[in-house]
Formats: sequence, C-alpha cells, structure tokens
Amino acid sequence: MTVKLMFYIDLKEWHGFLELFYFYFELIGKWNICVLLSKSCLKKSFHLKAIEEEFMKNRLPIIKPLVFACSVALAACSSGGDSVVPATTITGTAEAPQGVIAQLEYNKSFLVAVVEYTFSAAIAGITGLEPVTGATVELIRIDDDGNQVGEVLATTSTSITGDYSLALPTGVSLAGNLIVRITGNSGASMSAMVVEEAVDINPISQFVLDKFVDDENLVLADLAVNEVVSLQGKVEEFDLTATADLTTMLAQLEAEVGQFVDNEIAIIEAVADDGTAAAAAAGDWNIVEFSVGMHDSDPNTSGILYGTFAMDIISEGINIADAGNGGLTLTIGSSLIDTFTNYSVDDQGNTNIYHEISLGESGDSFPAMIDADSNVTLSFPFEEELQTVDVGGANDPEGDGPDYGWRYPPATYFMYPAANGTAYVSMLGDNSVRYETTDTNGDGINDAVDPNARSGDEVSLSQLMLLRQGSGMTTADISGNYGMVAFNINLDTAPVAVYDSTVGVVSFNPATDEATIATGAFDKEELTRSPATLPAVTLNLVASTEPLTDDVIPYTVSATGLVTIDPGVNALEGFASADGSIMAFVDDESTGAPTVTNVNDEMLVMVELGTNMAASLNGATYKLIPLILAMGESGYSEIVTLGNGAVTFNADSSTATLDGSGRGIYRGNDVAEVEAITATSVTDVLTVDSVAANGAVTMSATDGNFSQTLEGYVSADGNMLILRNVGSDSVAGEYDMGMVIGIKQ
Repeated sequence: MTVKLMFYIDLKEWHGFLELFYFYFELIGKWNICVLLSKSCLKKSFHLKAIEEEFMKNRLPIIKPLVFACSVALAACSSGGDSVVPATTITGTAEAPQGVIAQLEYNKSFLVAVVEYTFSAAIAGITGLEPVTGATVELIRIDDDGNQVGEVLATTSTSITGDYSLALPTGVSLAGNLIVRITGNSGASMSAMVVEEAVDINPISQFVLDKFVDDENLVLADLAVNEVVSLQGKVEEFDLTATADLTTMLAQLEAEVGQFVDNEIAIIEAVADDGTAAAAAAGDWNIVEFSVGMHDSDPNTSGILYGTFAMDIISEGINIADAGNGGLTLTIGSSLIDTFTNYSVDDQGNTNIYHEISLGESGDSFPAMIDADSNVTLSFPFEEELQTVDVGGANDPEGDGPDYGWRYPPATYFMYPAANGTAYVSMLGDNSVRYETTDTNGDGINDAVDPNARSGDEVSLSQLMLLRQGSGMTTADISGNYGMVAFNINLDTAPVAVYDSTVGVVSFNPATDEATIATGAFDKEELTRSPATLPAVTLNLVASTEPLTDDVIPYTVSATGLVTIDPGVNALEGFASADGSIMAFVDDESTGAPTVTNVNDEMLVMVELGTNMAASLNGATYKLIPLILAMGESGYSEIVTLGNGAVTFNADSSTATLDGSGRGIYRGNDVAEVEAITATSVTDVLTVDSVAANGAVTMSATDGNFSQTLEGYVSADGNMLILRNVGSDSVAGEYDMGMVIGIKQ
C-alpha cells in the first residue's frame, strides 16, 4: 500500500533539525515524498548515519540526499516485470539578481524563511546572483518570435537552493524552441533554452534566448543544440557582475557581450563554404591595423589610481592557406611596422609615455573559418597568460617572477571581403582583465594569476584591413587620382593630445614617379585636448586647408605592392591591393631619447577615384566599420564603433539612413574605471549634401546643438566608402572624431 515516508532519527542535537525538514516537506509538498516500500527495503536503501556524518561535516542541507534516498528506495522495491525506459530529466538552478528575487519567488512561510536563513544562498557564477526559491518552472514551446505555442508540457518548482528537476514528456526532445520558464506570483519570468539536460535559468540564459529570438533569419526549431550549448558556455566565461534588476543586467550583457553573441549567431546562420571561397582567399596578404584602447587600475597599496590610453599600429605580411572543410590557416609573416604606445596618467597629474617597437617575423599561426560568402571568422577561446619576465633579470629585480597575468574571455570576429576579393576589413577587440600573480607551489616564483587580486581592465578596438599582395607591380599600377582619409593621434607628456583627420585628393603620375598634392587639396579638422586639471579638460576644434603650396613627392611601388611615399623626411610606407585600387598606410613617429616625450600615430586609406560617380550611391547599402574617439570637457573619454552597422542611400542619394548598435568603452575621467558602453540602437537619417563626379561624398546631421559630418570618397568601382567622422557640440563641450570604412553589400 502507499504510505508516507516518516523519519525517526535519534541524532541528539540534530533530531529537532531533521524534524524541521520533515515538516518543511509536509508544508509545501514540494517533493511529494510518497513511495511504495517496506521497512526492510528502506534499510537496504540508505544509511541515516552516513547522512548525519555528511551533514555535520559540510554543514549542508540534506534535502538532496533524502530525496535521492527515496528514489533509490523506490527503485530497490521494484517487483520486476516490464522494464521502463527512463525519461530524459532536465535539471538546473535558477538564479537572478537580488532585486528580481521577490518577483520570481512565491511568498515564503515562516519555516521556509528559517531554513533559508540557516543555509545561506550559494555564490553564483555571476557575482551577485542568488538562488530563486519556490518559483514555478514550466516547460513550453515557443515560436520564432518568442511566443508560447500550445499548453504547458510539464511543470515543477525550485527548491530552497534554487534547484529544480523536470522530466521531459514522452516524445519531447531537446530543441532550440523548447524552453523552461520560471514565473513568480508577480508575473515576472526568466527562461532558458532546453538544449541539454543541465539547464540553468539565469540572466545569461535569458539573454542568449532573446538574441536568438531577435534574429529574423533563424528558425529556433532548426538550431543545432550543441551550437547553442557552446555559445552559452562561452558567454559564461566573461567576467560579469549582476546588477540590482534583470533589465539592467540584460543591458549590461548586451554592452559587454552583445557583439560577440551576434557574431556567434551569424556563424550559425552562415552557409558553409564548398571549397570555392577558401581557394579564392588562399595566398599572401598584407595587414594594416590601427588600435586604440584604455586601461584602468584598481586601487593599489599607495592609493594612487592610474589610467592609460594605448595605441598599437601594425603593418605586416600574412599568409592564408586552405585547410579544407571551410577552414583556413593564417600565418603571420615579417613586420613593416609594429609599435605599442602606453600613455599613462595618475590622479596626482603625473604623465608618462611608454613606447615599444617590435619588428621581425613571428611565424605565429592560428585557425580561421570561411563561409560561402567569403566572410572569414576568427574565434579565440578563453585564455590566460602571465607577464613575460627574465627571473632575476632587468625586468624582474625582485627575482619572484611575473607581477601580473591576464585573462581573456572568448572572442569571435569577422573579416568582411571588399573590393572584389582584393581586400578584407574588420573591427577587432582586445578585452582582458589584469590580475596580480601568486606562487602556487611554494618555490618563491609567481606562477599563476591570483583570481582574488584583480588589478584592472585592458580594452581596445582595432580597425584592420587586409590587402592581397600583387605580383610584378610597378608605379604604373598606382596611377591617377586617389581619395584619401587619414586619422592621426599625437600624444605629449606636456600633457597635450591632438587628434586630427584629413580628407583630400592625391594624384599619382607613373611617368615621373611622383605624387602631387595641389594647393589647399587637403581639408583638416584638428581637436586639441589639454588635461590641465583632473577630471575637467579643455577641448578646441579648428579646421584648416593644406598644403599652402603644391607639394610634389616621389613614390615607389615594389613587385608585391609595398608603396613608399618619400618626401625626404619620415617616409610613409604602406601597401596597395593587387589591382592597385586601394592603399592603406600606418605610421609611427616618436620624439625623445632615452625617455620618449611625444608619439604620433596615424592610419591613412586611399581609394582610386572615378570620373562619373554622381549617381554611384543611388539605392546602395554599405556595411560600416567605424573607429571613433569621443570626449567631453567634463573629462570623459569613449572609444566607439557601430555594431552591425550599415548606411543605406535612398533612390537619388539625397538622404542616407544609418543603422546599427553603438558599442564601445567609456571612462568618466583619465583615472576612472573603464566600462562597457550600454549598447544603444542607432537609426539616424543623414542629409547627403553632395556626391561629386570624382566620388567625393559629404553627409551631415544635426541633433539639437550636436552636429555630425561624414566626408570622404566612394571608390571608382563603387565597392568601398572611406569617410572622416567629425561631431561637435560646443555648448555641451562634447566632440568626436574618427575614420569609417564602408563595404558595399
């Protein structure tokens, strides 16, 4: 017959405590502990003394052992007969930010509150999350818009530790459109996709689900469950902290991992390459990369805070090899330029410039994937590395090994094909958390990061171009008029920073091997930043035309496309694409020895111009890859880009609609903490002021006192846009400046 499982346990001081659990079970009926058993069966199933010892040893709740014991007893009492195929059981833990708990939980009785007080909440993977107890868990199906389809398939509730267990009904399998949802008595809910048997419900699971639902091209039921599992696991490797409410937590996730998840979903959507794209991409290329970043420091023992503005410029060779099955192998070759600049300031007003040059041939290789549309994907797993030191050497006078280590979250980037396969353009990011180190084996040498000694953040964004190397090229391959956009940053320990961007036309004449810049052909916008006080700064934006007279400069082109423009002092070197239609340069100049006092870094892109381009943008759409610096006289700084950005021109190119998601990093002043910018949806309508016959383009927009201007050129074949961005609000003291590269879709 069916009997209620009663516990009589003479455990002295623990007797009353276990009795409390029994009444807790009785009160909420959470596990419905009703089984078919005999006294002898019970004795065979579990030993109460073992439970007592485990409980006293770990000071942990015994709910799970008791429930497990009941299930064992039931199995042990089976009388034989037909075998039963066990159903798939979904288990997991529900966790939420503290401010959401009350919305998701049922009202607690006094006894439940006593139990939870006695057994404190577990620390969740995301700092600040706590278990959601007593919440209804429902298993449902949803459509591609996230709406429930049909009736609830199964239901259960979460325990006092936030755990739940739910058996899939017969005929129901793991799938992207199958979700578990917790709902509280207030109507608040949080969900997770049921793509494996271990399914935790938390802000990350909700965020990933929302991302899939928001993608118009995905059919949830068709998703490969392993791809969803992999994606969610990668997001969980980021260093995140919960905020007071779920809405804010989801916004934080969007800011910090939104683009990463978008890129991962794009990979899931992509059509696999049949070998054609990989074969076409194989060969020798050149890289041109300009990176800007910000670092911060957690308070150190001296109490001094530091902040850093960093720059990297890279120009080097790279080989792309077909690895089969849609895979590529990328191998770095010799460097033309590879420099790193670290401009630091502390809260006492002291400034310092560290400038490093690294040249040579690295030979480093890493894998990539290519899809049928020739998009190349670079994916990097969670990584950890230590500072490289010579123990006891010049960079380790204490002789105790590295002082710092870094943890890098997973990263996924796309390189997009441009200019009929002769170029790739990408926006990369380098995000890491810096830690102090510790000695784990007692030998006196630090050999691992100390996860409890976080030292700061290091974050950067990079605008990158790959240009296919040519063969047998000469100055004849660089001929005629080229539109140019340049972005330049000059840092000085004075301390003064100057940011400028220039647009203009350069004419190349292979008959004389000379490049000519006509009088006033360059339009220059210059922004000066003087951090005279902390945190406030002085900003000044001025415009000018250059040069004052015609400038004629010799140029050379190597067989593989190395272009040198040499005025006799500080020659500019870069690369041309194999067909000569695009050129890209980066340049680095420093002053002061042995202590560097000034660094000037620049990226410059040129496209071949046409002669009848007035209607070339009509109805066209371009994917945008911007790199923008923004700052205010209040002292804040931003480095921003446009995630999933695009600009679409109307039928007669009188207007253009800018779409995307503003992403990047923010710092309130030079020594403040670096933060991810809350991603904001951007939909702006620009006025197209002009499209000239040679492809010169000017667009503008005004929002209150803030005016934005985009100026540059469309290439002769219409496949690329290069633009300068300048924005200003002199009333609020806010300015931005940078470079935008567009790829025709």
